[in-house]
Amino acid sequence: MNEPRRSLDDEPLRKGEERWRRLVEALPQLVWSATPDGACDYFSAQWTQYTGVAESELLGWRWMDVLHPDDRHSTRRVWTDSVAERHAYDVEYRVRRRDGVYRWFKTRGVPIRDSKGGIVNWFGSCTDITDAKHTEEALCHARLELEKKVAERTTELRRNEIYLAEAQRLTRTGSWALNVASREFVYLSDQYYQIYGLDPDKGMPSLQAIRQRLHPEDRAHADAIREKALSEGKSYELDYRIVRPDGIVKFIHSVARPVFNASSNSPVEYVGTVMDVTKRKQAEEALRESEQRFRDFTESASDWYWETGPDHRFISVSDQLNPLGMPTRRIGTKRGDLASDLEEEPEKWRRHMADLDAHKPFRDFRYKATNWDGSEVYIATSGKPLFDPQGRFLGYRGVGSDLTAAVRAGQLEEALQEAKVVGDNIAHDLRTPLTRVRIRLERGREHASTLEESRAVADQAIAGLDQLLTTITALLRITEIEHSRRRERFGEVQLAPLIRDVGDLYGPIAEDKGVTLWAEAPDGATVQGDRDLLFEAVVNLVDNAVKFTPEGGRVELVLLCKEGETVIRVIDTGPGIPEIEREAVTQRFYRSDKSRNTKGLGLGLSMVAAIIKLHDFRFRISAGPGCTAEIARPNLD
Repeated sequence: MNEPRRSLDDEPLRKGEERWRRLVEALPQLVWSATPDGACDYFSAQWTQYTGVAESELLGWRWMDVLHPDDRHSTRRVWTDSVAERHAYDVEYRVRRRDGVYRWFKTRGVPIRDSKGGIVNWFGSCTDITDAKHTEEALCHARLELEKKVAERTTELRRNEIYLAEAQRLTRTGSWALNVASREFVYLSDQYYQIYGLDPDKGMPSLQAIRQRLHPEDRAHADAIREKALSEGKSYELDYRIVRPDGIVKFIHSVARPVFNASSNSPVEYVGTVMDVTKRKQAEEALRESEQRFRDFTESASDWYWETGPDHRFISVSDQLNPLGMPTRRIGTKRGDLASDLEEEPEKWRRHMADLDAHKPFRDFRYKATNWDGSEVYIATSGKPLFDPQGRFLGYRGVGSDLTAAVRAGQLEEALQEAKVVGDNIAHDLRTPLTRVRIRLERGREHASTLEESRAVADQAIAGLDQLLTTITALLRITEIEHSRRRERFGEVQLAPLIRDVGDLYGPIAEDKGVTLWAEAPDGATVQGDRDLLFEAVVNLVDNAVKFTPEGGRVELVLLCKEGETVIRVIDTGPGIPEIEREAVTQRFYRSDKSRNTKGLGLGLSMVAAIIKLHDFRFRISAGPGCTAEIARPNLD
């Protein structure tokens, strides 16, 4: 291959060399040649085009400069070994392209020998195998991943088989598969043999043999259920007894479902399980006997018995709570879920919850709860913590008593005392206007000289009496509401329309006073109550807000559906109510210093408080920009 370097005079030889060079340069490979000692003496044009390095800078051993640094040492070793041992050269290495990117090449070189076997020179080519290399690497990676997944899946399947067998043993559950056409079993698990008392060494039993193990009293029913399901291609589930060869009777729960092939709507197989539920049946029977004994004891008592779990939720309540309409609602709830005095007495409930969390016994804990019909009941309860043999907390067991009658009696006594006080207040409040009416009438009788003067005196007296009548009527309505005489009118109340009606009613009134009234109520919120009374309560709050908000102020009436409660909120920018007076303003005839010059009877908030109490809602007054009044209904659902 040194001939291209020599100056040739022979024209045919020169033309042959030219054809050889053109042929070489037409190849996609990078072609090279070397002297017998391994020094390269020729590189095809493809080499210089690919590397961007002139041929003169590649000759000898300098071509290794364009190889990847990590490949140079190994390539030199393989090349020198091939030259020394005079055998073919085969190696893979990376060559730097003119843009600096390295690509993989498969390089092969063979010695060219003369007639005596001596090496004249070396001739070789470099083929770009980068894409093939990447494909090979991807295939290798995919193969390794597949082998890994197959190995993992095989291990998992083997592990699952072990787990399944152990799970069937622990749960006393056997599995089976039946060919529908032949009515022959195609699979029975080890636990199936164990449950039925069969010997697996004797081969797979027939369906008839299994059928003979069924208790005579259960056999016909089980046959009917199974055959009906098989003929209709449906799943089935049934309970029956079997009699083992040793005479032991076991209770079995069986579940089966059909398996269909892709070309038919008829099942080809049934797969199912049989579970030995003998111990569960025995435990259930023992539990029924125990519960009956307990029920016999508790039915003779007036109190009720309850049990809670580790999370303090009720898991059992005796029937004595039925008259209160609570047992069904109690299950799964906590004591505080139905309580209605959580906000009234937070410290009492905090101490009680601390005792529960500390697993301490408690006695005579008293609280208010909401009945199914929305009424309040008063309950006293005592409980004792339960622990298992390892000391783990299991919950509480205890007894409850209905104190409602006793509490109502006490409330009635308080009401009578309050009625006496109210009567005294009414007498006091009526004495002055009645005296004024009497004086006006007496003066009219003595001094009125004309019919017009007599009529004027009479009109003044009638106006005074009308005011007294209004006051008495309001007091009677408050008394009626406070004694729960309006519950028969309770029904479902849509709050959004109610809020909008109040806004429509007071919008013009607020506008005349120069006050902005803004009402907002999302649809959907409902409560159980008397719509007229709830409307009156909201009207009273809005009336007060508009009345005490100065010109240019703002009143907001909004309905909020928050987590845990539904709230009707009235906010104004008026002078507000001092904190020290917020409880007193709900008392009859109370008028704060800020309201003494404002027209009114001092009964509006008393009426609101009575209506809210009747509905077992909550009434709150707090500071806003002015005053914020809220009617809140706890969400019990």
